[in-house]
Amino acid sequence: MTKHDQNIIYKYALRAKYIFVFAAGAGLLSLGIQIFFQPNLISKNPDLESILMVGSLIFGLIFIAFGFYYKKDIEIYIRQQQL
Repeated sequence: MTKHDQNIIYKYALRAKYIFVFAAGAGLLSLGIQIFFQPNLISKNPDLESILMVGSLIFGLIFIAFGFYYKKDIEIYIRQQQL
């Protein structure tokens, strides 16, 4: 395996990290929206449902925002290392 091939694999492995963060955030955001539109989906307790909805919406948005920050850092690192 040449150095060029190793750099390509390393570059896409780095990119897979922030894609995973985006996917986790999108999943949490989707769960929160689904609980909002379909009450009593997970539990019969409305207080628990509202806590789960708000928590998943907030953490989903936090993960997506962190994913954008992480993406910016990784792309700058890739350009600096000339991968």
